[in-house]
Amino acid sequence: MAQLGFNADDYDPTDEFEPLPPGEYLTMITEASLDNTKSGGQMVKLTYTVMEGQFEGRKLWSQHNIVNSSPKAEEIGRKEISRIAHAVGQPRINDTEQLLQQVIRIAVVLKQDPGFGPKNEVKKWISAGGQTMQSAPAPQQQTPAHNPAPAQQLPHPATQYAAPPWGQK
Repeated sequence: MAQLGFNADDYDPTDEFEPLPPGEYLTMITEASLDNTKSGGQMVKLTYTVMEGQFEGRKLWSQHNIVNSSPKAEEIGRKEISRIAHAVGQPRINDTEQLLQQVIRIAVVLKQDPGFGPKNEVKKWISAGGQTMQSAPAPQQQTPAHNPAPAQQLPHPATQYAAPPWGQK
């Protein structure tokens, strides 16, 4: 016999994990990985953490096939990654690490899972409009009205990366 040292009275037995109501949530991508599938393909797994409201701190997940024996499943997964990449302003992703700490608004629906009941599914990825995790906005440098400086367009940091190995056919 093994000693557990566990006291069930320390935990609420009625505290059940309920899915979030359908809707849009401001989130941050807090985990991103490239994993093998059971069938020999590859998928990108993402974890989103809700950043505001009554569900702040709750987590949601999505998985996106990028290498799959089904061309349709692969196409769907790659299109989803494209939507995510554009929503976070990183159209050229070389590494899943580039998705970490990115703020993104996601649309969530409820899906009925025959084995587990209702569960959340991320269905849409929306730009958060440049929102970041700063507590206060960065001060803007004022330019005198009589001598306006021309706007300077800097290249996006992601343009320095080549296409990811899984992004090439």
